[in-house]
Amino acid sequence: MNKKMTAAVLAAVLPLSLQIYAQDTAADKEKLVQVHTEETLPVPAAQDTGLTPVNLDQAAASYDVVLPQQPVKMTADKLLMRNSDNYVAARGNVDIAQGMDEMHANVVEGNAKSQVYHATGPVIYMNSTTALDGTDVTYNAANQSALMGTMSGFMDATTYVRGTDAEMYNGQGYIKHGLITTPHAVAKTPDYYLTGDDIRIYPGEKFTAENTKLWFKHVCLFTYGHYEGKLGDKKEKPWIFTLLPRPTYNNDNGIGLRGDGKFPLNQAGDLSLNLSYYIYSKEGFKPSATIAKNTRVGTFSFGYSKEESTDNDDHIWATRWPELRYYMPRIYVGDSGIYVDGSASWGRWEEGDKKGEHKGYRTEVSHRPIPLWTRANLRFFTGYRKDLYAYHDAERSDPYWGAILNQGINNRLWTSFWYKKHNVSGYTPYRFDNIDDPRQKGFSVGYVLTPLDTIIFSMNKNLDNGNIDDRNFTWVRDLHSFIATITYKQVDKEWDIQLISKDLDF
Repeated sequence: MNKKMTAAVLAAVLPLSLQIYAQDTAADKEKLVQVHTEETLPVPAAQDTGLTPVNLDQAAASYDVVLPQQPVKMTADKLLMRNSDNYVAARGNVDIAQGMDEMHANVVEGNAKSQVYHATGPVIYMNSTTALDGTDVTYNAANQSALMGTMSGFMDATTYVRGTDAEMYNGQGYIKHGLITTPHAVAKTPDYYLTGDDIRIYPGEKFTAENTKLWFKHVCLFTYGHYEGKLGDKKEKPWIFTLLPRPTYNNDNGIGLRGDGKFPLNQAGDLSLNLSYYIYSKEGFKPSATIAKNTRVGTFSFGYSKEESTDNDDHIWATRWPELRYYMPRIYVGDSGIYVDGSASWGRWEEGDKKGEHKGYRTEVSHRPIPLWTRANLRFFTGYRKDLYAYHDAERSDPYWGAILNQGINNRLWTSFWYKKHNVSGYTPYRFDNIDDPRQKGFSVGYVLTPLDTIIFSMNKNLDNGNIDDRNFTWVRDLHSFIATITYKQVDKEWDIQLISKDLDF
């Protein structure tokens, strides 16, 4: 049920959209300054034949093709160019474009020969991945670089930066003193952010920072010195921000804090240390530490973990040490949308006084949701799971299948229906992975009360005995960079409270 509630909550979250505004200049005022230079292909000097050593790097460089430099185009309400010294001055709605680079300002001065242009007032600087506001900006069209006294904006869709003494060159960024955060956390003082010196940003790849500090509003949580984090795929959990303690509560565990982080261990980023923690008033400290390696055939991880049950709502904890796990890459069947997932594990489990070796594997076949009619889609899934336990020589097999139907009624109202069936044979000696309600159907309905508030009602019915297993009422509240969910489980008479980040993949 937890997984389905999470899916329902996340379905109510709107994706981030970035809008960048620009002004068009009237055609009758448009003027053009174009600088276009070309370099000839250098020809290496002839060398004597024989056994004379050859510098291969130098020889290869001498044959590099020198492409023509892209022209600079400038338009403005008023534009002046002096032929005697190539001085350029522009006033009002000044637009400079060179390839993918754009600069928009009100006052620009420069030189058409040196191709250096300076703007003292507010400036918008953009290229294929970057959208920045700056002041005291100098743009060098000869090497397509920009120097900024102050700057703020997005280096890519998921990385917001702000700082002083910045330089943009070849799609990369350098900030002498600044901060980094994620889109939904942006504010005068961001909800959470990382500050540092000598910040270097490689969009879509990584960033590095010196004298790094992690902040929650005005509170410094810790310092790190040199830090390097990956940028790009959110599934990789690149952010140091994930270590932020997020509050949580449920009746079984009590009040708690949780966090996690991923730290690259090599330059390629395919070897990493994964850390996570839970601290609960009733259950105490629950840490996990694993080493993960990404390969072409899948991901392998090895380490120690204290994990909470996900097959049931009983909040049972088990220690898994040592344990080796494998996750296969998702395999698609042509263009059909059908795909196969799978995983396997070997290790030792401990739950109370029960302990012993565990081996298991799982595979599942599903597909991209099938559109049925307006705002409706359907997804089927089927799979097989096998578990072998050394404790009491137990064994369990579980072929299963199910279906999920989602329907949006209008912009405020939506529903979801599901059915699942587990055909379990054998048994597990652990409560940790016991499957609740093997045969169940249910539905949820959500309604957006305000732009910040959504209410959700969910109900599950046990098809084996006809009982109502869950009747839950959930309030979802938008908290700027986080989403708070408060759920009352009427059947169990329990509360569950979660704080979920919009930008970070927890």
